[in-house]
Amino acid sequence: MNRAINQHSFLPGLAALALSALTITGCQSTDHLPQIHATSNQSTLGWQMVWQDEFDGNEINANKWSFAVDCYGGGNHEAQCYTARTKNASVADGLLTITAINERFSGPAVNDADPSYDVNDTSKTMEYTSARLVSKNKGDWKYGRFEIRAKLPQGQGTWPAIWMLPTDWVYGPWAGSGEIDIMEAVNLNVVVEDSAPVSAVHGTLHYGKQWPNNVYTGQEYHLANNANPADDFHVYAVEWQQDEIRWYVDDVHFATQRSSGWYSQYVDGKGETVNAPNDAPFNQAFHLLLNLAVGGDWAANVHNKGIDPAVFPQSMLVDYVRVYQCANSPSTGAGCETIHDNAVLVSGKTLASAAP
Repeated sequence: MNRAINQHSFLPGLAALALSALTITGCQSTDHLPQIHATSNQSTLGWQMVWQDEFDGNEINANKWSFAVDCYGGGNHEAQCYTARTKNASVADGLLTITAINERFSGPAVNDADPSYDVNDTSKTMEYTSARLVSKNKGDWKYGRFEIRAKLPQGQGTWPAIWMLPTDWVYGPWAGSGEIDIMEAVNLNVVVEDSAPVSAVHGTLHYGKQWPNNVYTGQEYHLANNANPADDFHVYAVEWQQDEIRWYVDDVHFATQRSSGWYSQYVDGKGETVNAPNDAPFNQAFHLLLNLAVGGDWAANVHNKGIDPAVFPQSMLVDYVRVYQCANSPSTGAGCETIHDNAVLVSGKTLASAAP
């Protein structure tokens, strides 16, 4: 989601996977009873919970989340201003609700990492508002299992994301220091001509060099029985250990990427190009982000294209966020992994293969 130019228009049309679930959390839909959280038995697998938000109060926990407040457009020409207003992000009945609204709004034209950022700046106006929650400096981890139970929005121009960014940017600006997309989806339930409603979710890594010389690799996934992620709650997760990251939906392991298929190269303080260690950039602390974007270089350029204002407001509902570390080896994250033989091993890209 911290994109710059049309990152996803080249994602391959990978075949849908209909895999039998590995039941390690036993989660069942509680859409009709959202205040009752699904339970988890990760501790029996060696995972120990180290951070969580069950959204049981009546306001967003400021000790765990900060807000992005800007009309920057996410680096992707998105159409929303992110705000800290309760109409865009609120907690009630055991759920976090992030809502995108069709309304004009003005705010800072740059993101909050820019030296010229001023929260009182109103120099840019957008046609939509939404929210982005960030755990930076309040929840930062290297390795672990990151599990989020959510119900996604639908409609042309919607772009929900559950993802991670580096906290310290050790290997330079995006995407040299990496990005882990636990789950992204665009335009769910949209029908293009006579095709089935859009139903794919995506798990992706961004890495390589500073934009525009970055690369990305990932895998899409479709729920079994033609279920749509916008119709009910599902559990989205990654298990991240040294040299390997795995993606799951409802405990179905559908994709794996390994350090043999990612890399990082950056320019150091002397202006010299440096090859980062073999497992870089995914060997540093990352934090979580939850947001709902509108339009942008991916959502507005696929399916029926553009943004359908009639579908808004739209919301992403989050039941919980849970973070685990592997008690067997917290320094590497290894020893607690859940592996499915049918998961796709994404080949990734190396420095040599990405060269022009």
